[in-house]
Parts: sequence; structure tokens; C-alpha cells
Amino acid sequence: MGQHVLFITTGLRKGGAETQLIKIARFLKSRQYKVRVVSLKPINDFNIDFQMEGLDVVFLKSWSRHPFSNLLRLHKTVREFNPDVVIAFMFIAIIFARFLKMCFGFKLISSIRTPVIANKWYVLFKLTADGDDVVVYNSYKSKSNFEQNKLVRKPGLVINNAISIPALSRTSDHHAAKKPFVWISMAHFVPEKDYVTLFKAISLMKNENFRLDVLGNLFDQDWPFEMIKELDIAHHVKLLGLKTETHTFLEKADGFVLSSFLEGMPNALLEAMAYQKPVIASAVAGIEELLENVDAGFLFKQGDAVELAAKMKRIMHIPVQERKAMGENGRRHIEQYFSEEKVLQDWLSLIGQVADHKMVSLSGFLLR
Repeated sequence: MGQHVLFITTGLRKGGAETQLIKIARFLKSRQYKVRVVSLKPINDFNIDFQMEGLDVVFLKSWSRHPFSNLLRLHKTVREFNPDVVIAFMFIAIIFARFLKMCFGFKLISSIRTPVIANKWYVLFKLTADGDDVVVYNSYKSKSNFEQNKLVRKPGLVINNAISIPALSRTSDHHAAKKPFVWISMAHFVPEKDYVTLFKAISLMKNENFRLDVLGNLFDQDWPFEMIKELDIAHHVKLLGLKTETHTFLEKADGFVLSSFLEGMPNALLEAMAYQKPVIASAVAGIEELLENVDAGFLFKQGDAVELAAKMKRIMHIPVQERKAMGENGRRHIEQYFSEEKVLQDWLSLIGQVADHKMVSLSGFLLR
């Protein structure tokens, strides 16, 4: 096709939004699009040889030390690539893209991955909202919040996260009664993931036979280790750090737990459901939207360690077949609405319409 698609993101942290960006970029490249990715920060947590894959990725330097050279390089990078369409992930990247559009006149797809915006970006984000051509959300909760609060002015549509549907081993859904029940949680140690509530819940379950494996970047923080020691739960909790490949951990787990107080549509939860794991997650925004009417596990009131502990114990003690049925329900839901094949085709259709300056048809995306 030869059309040029430029992605702009804050940084390539190993998070849900960045994972989706990489999937879309790879897919477009396979369809003969010219693709470039600009990371506004020198952050790369992905174990990917971009050069070997033929993915053109530009990392800017530290803004505190190189503000002017970064601006010049960003301007030059966009000018030389001459994109037909820019897709911006994350709020600061969207703001940058809106200003760049004033210079270069490309079509802009702004991708919003969370239901709320930080106060520091609120005013500038709202003032530049006319720069969008299309706004893409990954949950209806996010779409509703941004439109009701008049933070956007252009058409909005929902495209789900793209999730790879794994082949399952025959033993992946069985748990031997005498072995510890293995919980897994996958999230970086940032405040909104609320590991404090999860650790408190673990401390209420000390007499149970289980283990919690935690995958996520600790960012050299000491407090998780200190809290685990203070609560005397070290024999139940394993902090495994950042893992670029998570499938082996998901395969071995018996259940998934997420205690966040803020989520859009968490990749980790979707991946756990694809691996047919029963799930427990906080009843917030995108999570509530995802799990309503899907008997794949339990929701708990965010911040309520007592309820979380009770729901975790309930999962551990229900019959294996009931737990297996929950996992199967979750996997079917992911296959139907979040499979990579379907979602990436949605992105391809949208980008094609925008690049060809056609009126974007929202009905095909919104009526799900």
C-alpha cells in the first residue's frame, strides 16, 4: 500500500498500551505499510531487536538534559517520514501529535487507554482537542467519561485490545489438591496498581496453602519488600520483577488477581483469561465492563482487602470443575471479542479509511 503510519508514544515501557502499539505496528508492516515509531523518552523494556525486524524506532533523549535537541529531532523525524496517518498513544504523546499536526497536516488518530487524565495534562489536552481526526478508546467506560466531560471534540470509537489466543496444554487447567495454589499478578509497582491492598489481603490468608507470583517492574523501590516483611508474608509472595515473556508463568498459575484502583482495559487480565484462568479483580472502570455478564471469576470492591481475601479463598476452595468452567468462560469471551485477528483487522480498516480521507464509519466498531 505504501502509506506512511507514524506512531508516537511516551516510552516503550512494557505495559498494556505499549504492547498494543507494537502489535499494531508489526501488523501494519506485514501489510506493506511504511511504519515508524517515535518514543518521546529513552525507555525500552521490550526484548525485541527492532532493527532485525525492520521496525524503524526512534528514541528521543532525556528531556531534562536535551529539551531543544529533542524538539528539533522530533520535528525533523516527522518531516522526513512525511506520515499520512499519525497514531498517538498516551496523553502527552497525543498533545505532542496535535501540535505537530499544525506543522505537517497529517491525519491524527488519538488512542486513549485509560478512563481518566492526570491533572497536569488536563488543560492542555482539552485546549488542543480539535487536533484529533478520530479518537480510539479501548473501553466504553473511557469513551463515556471523556465525551461526557467534553475532553474530546471528534468522533470516538472503541477498538478492543488485541490478545493472542494461546494453545493450552492438557494439564494447564488442573490443580493438585496438595500442591500450593498458585496465584499470579502482573503489573508494575506504580501507585494505581494498589499492591498494598493485595499484600494486606495475603496477610489475611496466612493459613492457606498458596503462593502469589508477582511479575512487574519494581523500579528499585524498597517498600514492597519492607511491607512483605512487616506483614510476615514472605513465604507466600514471590516478587519476580519485570518479565518480557509471561506465558510460562501464566501456564503454571491456577488463578489471576489484580487489585488496581485505576484501569482502562488491562492486558494482563485479558491474557490471563485467554490462558483460561479464573480471575479476581477490582470493580473499577474497564475491569467491571470486561467482567460483567461473563462468569469468569469475581470482582471485589477496590481497596477492600477483606473482601479480596474472601474472594481469593473462595476461588481456591470451589470444586476444580467449577474453577475450570470459569476459565473456559473467560477464554471464550476473549476469543470472541479480543482475538488479534479480529482486532488488528479493525485497526487496518480504520487506518485505511483515515488515510484515504474517507468519513470514518463508527457503527462497525461500536456495535459489539
